[in-house]
Amino acid sequence: MAKELAHFKNFAKLKDTKVAFNDITVIAGKPGTGKSYVMKMMYALDEGKHKTTLQSLDSLNKALKEVLSVVSADDDASRELFKEKVNQYKNLHAEEKNNIESKFQLNVDNITTSIFKNLEQISINFEITRNDIKLSFNKKLKVQVISKVFTNKKDNLSASVLSETIPDMAIFVETPLILEFYKFMDKTKNKTPYHIESLMNVLKEDYSFPDEEEKNFIDSFISKSKEIIQGDIHSDGDSFSFEKDGKIYDIINASSGTKSIGLLQYLVTNKALKKGSVLYWEEPEVHLHPEWQLRMIELFVELMNAGVKIVFSTHSPYMCDYLNAISKKQKFSDRVSFNLFKEEEEDVVENYILENQKDWNKIQAELLDPLEEIMWEYV
Repeated sequence: MAKELAHFKNFAKLKDTKVAFNDITVIAGKPGTGKSYVMKMMYALDEGKHKTTLQSLDSLNKALKEVLSVVSADDDASRELFKEKVNQYKNLHAEEKNNIESKFQLNVDNITTSIFKNLEQISINFEITRNDIKLSFNKKLKVQVISKVFTNKKDNLSASVLSETIPDMAIFVETPLILEFYKFMDKTKNKTPYHIESLMNVLKEDYSFPDEEEKNFIDSFISKSKEIIQGDIHSDGDSFSFEKDGKIYDIINASSGTKSIGLLQYLVTNKALKKGSVLYWEEPEVHLHPEWQLRMIELFVELMNAGVKIVFSTHSPYMCDYLNAISKKQKFSDRVSFNLFKEEEEDVVENYILENQKDWNKIQAELLDPLEEIMWEYV
């Protein structure tokens, strides 16, 4: 069973349908059915939560440092200052808890506006319910928190901010060619859509030192990806290069497929993709040979086993079939959700959550029948 269902009403061509999300989520279908819209909106919610939690924790950490700066002093003035700082911290803590939902609303609003520019191009009136969040749009975006989405153990603001509280990071890949375009892109803040700017920021960072478990995962993942592309992706800060057989090539001279697998490799190398993060990837098959499409699925499974959630859209029957087959063989099919977006009538898309072999025939028909029809014209 799917871990989470999101309900879409009047969202682009999705008039009234649910989409299943899981540890690996597949959204398949023909072009123009709304796959990209759905992924970007779900990314905005995930990233909005991530950004909101970071902002609140940052404020609390600054206040806590002020408390700790006077904690060891032993004179009356210092003790009074300590009490004052503690009270300030408690007041800020309460304020952050009260304001966190309004901050979340503002962040989601800013992110969606940056990504979509004009939400009325999606629909003049839509509603999305996902788990504990209800998002609606009628000339103005409104985010309603049905129950507390910020109260799980990982990012609960009442937990000690001294603990390693790192909210989930969401990453959206629209094209792996960003490795090639990176040095030419305008990196001025707010000059590019949020999901692209955010990915550029991720690519220039090297995140926290991994623990032993993460290090073993990184080493294993690099070994598997290197086996596919026969090399490694490196960054010098301003651009990327591809190292193969001891030779270093400018990334522009690497194949598109190499950039695709290489981008995934690099996101693991710089520790952006790790337990708790969410990866959104639009049509990963676009730059890949059919064999490499299957290898990409294997890398996605490797990420899933390390605690990374994957959401990807696709037109590829190869990727769908292979993921379906290995999830059954390796007994993790309950961690994968397949969604098929199908336009049943003009401008009305229905999503089919594929749960058995009869359902599976629908995805084969939707993705392969057009090819068979063309083939039969020439036979």
